[in-house]
Amino acid sequence: MAGDGSMPVVSAKVHIPHLQSLARERIDALLANIWKHRLGLVIAPAGSGKSTLLARFAASAGVPVAWYRAETWDSKATVLLSHLETAFRAALGELPGGWRSVEDAARSLEAWPGQRALLVIDDLHALEDSPAELLLERLIDYAPPTITFLVGSRTVPGFNLSRLRVSGALLEIGSEDLRFRSWEVERLFRDFYQEPLPPEELAELARRTEGWAAGLQLFHLATRGKPAQERRRILSAVGSRSRLTREYLTRNVLEQLPVELRRFLVSTCVLGRLSGALCDRFLDRSASQQALEELERRQIFTYATDDRGGYRYHEVLRSHLEQVLLEELGEVQTQASYRRAGMLLEEHGAFAEAVQAFSRGEDWEAVDRVLRNQGGELLEGPGTWIDALPPALLRQDPWLMLGSARRHRAEGRWEAAIEAYNRAERVFGSTEAGLICQGERKALAGWLEPSPMPGADWSGVLRRAVAHDPLAAKQVANQLPEATGKLATGIATLLAGQMDQARRILEVASESRDATPALATAARLWSGVAALLSGDQQGTFDVEEAADSSEALGLGWLARLARAALVLTQRPGSAQEAESVRRACEREGDRWGIAIVALLQAWASVYAGENPATLLEQANANFHKLGAGVLEAWSRALLSLGLAHAGSPDAREAALQAENLARYSGAPGARYFPYLALAEVQPDRAAEYRALAETVLDECKLAPFPIFTTAPLENVIEIGAVHQAPSLTVRCFGGFSIAIKGRPVDLTTIKPRARAVLRLLAIHAGNLVHREVLQEAFWPEADSETGARNLHVAVSTLRQVLEPGVIRGGSSFLIRDGDAYRLAVQVDAEVDLLQFSKALTTGRVARLRGENGGAAVAFQEALDLYTGELLPEDGPAEWAIEPRERYRSELLEAAQGLAELRLMRGDAAGAVQACTNGLWVDRFHDPLWRLLIEAREKAGDAGAASRARRDYSRVLAELGLESAVR
Repeated sequence: MAGDGSMPVVSAKVHIPHLQSLARERIDALLANIWKHRLGLVIAPAGSGKSTLLARFAASAGVPVAWYRAETWDSKATVLLSHLETAFRAALGELPGGWRSVEDAARSLEAWPGQRALLVIDDLHALEDSPAELLLERLIDYAPPTITFLVGSRTVPGFNLSRLRVSGALLEIGSEDLRFRSWEVERLFRDFYQEPLPPEELAELARRTEGWAAGLQLFHLATRGKPAQERRRILSAVGSRSRLTREYLTRNVLEQLPVELRRFLVSTCVLGRLSGALCDRFLDRSASQQALEELERRQIFTYATDDRGGYRYHEVLRSHLEQVLLEELGEVQTQASYRRAGMLLEEHGAFAEAVQAFSRGEDWEAVDRVLRNQGGELLEGPGTWIDALPPALLRQDPWLMLGSARRHRAEGRWEAAIEAYNRAERVFGSTEAGLICQGERKALAGWLEPSPMPGADWSGVLRRAVAHDPLAAKQVANQLPEATGKLATGIATLLAGQMDQARRILEVASESRDATPALATAARLWSGVAALLSGDQQGTFDVEEAADSSEALGLGWLARLARAALVLTQRPGSAQEAESVRRACEREGDRWGIAIVALLQAWASVYAGENPATLLEQANANFHKLGAGVLEAWSRALLSLGLAHAGSPDAREAALQAENLARYSGAPGARYFPYLALAEVQPDRAAEYRALAETVLDECKLAPFPIFTTAPLENVIEIGAVHQAPSLTVRCFGGFSIAIKGRPVDLTTIKPRARAVLRLLAIHAGNLVHREVLQEAFWPEADSETGARNLHVAVSTLRQVLEPGVIRGGSSFLIRDGDAYRLAVQVDAEVDLLQFSKALTTGRVARLRGENGGAAVAFQEALDLYTGELLPEDGPAEWAIEPRERYRSELLEAAQGLAELRLMRGDAAGAVQACTNGLWVDRFHDPLWRLLIEAREKAGDAGAASRARRDYSRVLAELGLESAVR
């Protein structure tokens, strides 16, 4: 195979690979912004998932994609041009050929009449410092603006990137972006590999691999089908004794390095903390700083830890290097190397790393000396280093017992923490350290007793606020030191239900100069929760940031709560994620986590119109046992509304009790839900109770609740009105459902592929879909006859499920017309996609006519219909990608149009809501951010405007851009 340039072309290098992968919305959202830039760079070490990400994006881009995978023997410019010519022709069709220069390629691409295309180049590092790399840089400059470039590489290319950054033409995604977060590791094994892991194994795997994609896959391959005991043994060997990992790192990392760099890596792996000066002293050489910088440039799992020349190796690589060192030096010399490293680290004040080095060198006297002299300082920072120490050592030293207790506390294992505190306390005796143990133990124990005697510090004040009268506790919290006082005050305010005020206080706490990283993270989390509970989707960013920070700081309990809190966003997959977190809390014996997550789940469910009675009953019982009267009041308040909506005969009594408990416990905001419930069950006093609910809403700034209509009584026909359910109801936004004459259709009994056929027909509801399109989508490998037979079986199965007993040819829903099928839509049918398109079209036309009021109503209807992305259950299926992106783009159009119209009318609050609805779908949508800031300013809310500008700047920073908004 050859392009017109007559150079031979390897066809496999210009075909998009088909790779199965887990959908990661976080990464997809980053890459979706490529169209705002000229060049996208994905730079990360081997095995980070670059090729998988590029292939996934190429398959779903919705535009013509040319693909090229570079290899070292493609370094000649003519070879690169031939491959690119072939790739572009495969993607764009006929183009002027004979590419012998960049100018030829640019002229040829300018002749293409299309609006947008993408060139993906994988493994660009193979062309480093070659004529081909220089040619590619020129092509990026010369190609027409219709061509966007996306490049994956292990090293930063020799392009003039600073010029691209300044002009806003560069999108950069790095190894930190590609790293699997702990909740993504959980989803990977649960949903993709279909082999869920216990939470303690997930935590250890995430820590040992640091979210490295290849490490996770290699662990899966090594443990697939193995019993739990064998799986745990393999987990303990990840990075050091794992054969698959060692083979991968040897072949893809170490063998490709110059001998001197490889020797440097192996020799310095005993240093947990690296710098040029430290490595020079350890190796008795010079130029170590240049070696570290070169390793970082080559993306050899070497990461800068600060801006002063500090580095560290990735945990998997370091473990592998330690094994290599042991094989090369033998056990005696390796231990000596660790002991020497420990002495240097201790001199440099790296006490945690020194303890680890001395432990590996089995210098127990040195370990004891560091712990005795520096134990207090050691335990002030994140305690994750303790996890790497031998268990026997943890049971011998009191400082390590204290550190172990704090690790258990941070992970939510509070009973285990109290046991560790007791052990440390007995050894420390009446020393100052013993008194510290005693104080921390008593403070923690107070959270596990139903009637505690809380202390006067911030933790004690919070415990008091959770139990009763948070506004009284707030007054006490105001007397505490700045950061801890603000945190306690903010959470107490949140417990009372004063969302806006709580958010402002917690933001001050998170940015306080004396706030520790852990305190700032907690404040950020609860600030985000307060925003979400008030209906402001901007809180999503704070919660996500808190989840990342908690994980990095080793605060597992806080990270779990942050992940669960995202259920309040109602975005696809968040309910399953919260349920997974709650079950993890159950396995850990984390009673507070179980109850709080259940409350968050139930809150989201009630606002979605569901009745999570079982969840709330469990939460009520747990909060009651824990002596958390305020949280129990909120839980019972939600339960009363759920019961009212379900038409339960117990709803009135439950609402009255909930309202009384809210008053007694000092949670005024919690009265909102029982008032709504009473309005529901007592129609004669509905106006009175709704007025009370509105008063609470105005005071507390909770998210307004959609008022329910009274459920009709069973077996009673309303006189003068006949209500008939639609002949067909189809929902594709946020997840697929179908109902016939009001009867939900259970599709779980049929095969997944048949269900997918129905979903594809639903996207085209009312329109014909040719059988070849269906066969290509679901049976691409089958011949024409087999594919047709499979399709016929699927359609027949669907007809029997939709219309049981229907005779052949008698279906009124799945209609065949020649070689095509369609999902028939009667006049009274309700299909959300059709309703959405109609609303959007109505809005567009009305706006063109100057009928702004009608346009706003139509755009709002479109926003209300878009309850989530199109058919999330179909993931990256090719047939779903284009319509999903189209509807997503149209939603953003409606949100922007509605925000502009609301601002023109002077409705700043309505504009804010429209913007947040749009940013929930695409947090990188620049016009919506600008409109949001303008709306906040026009509303006269300087604090909210400042937050919006800050969040906008943070988004721009992710894109490598500077904000012009002040």
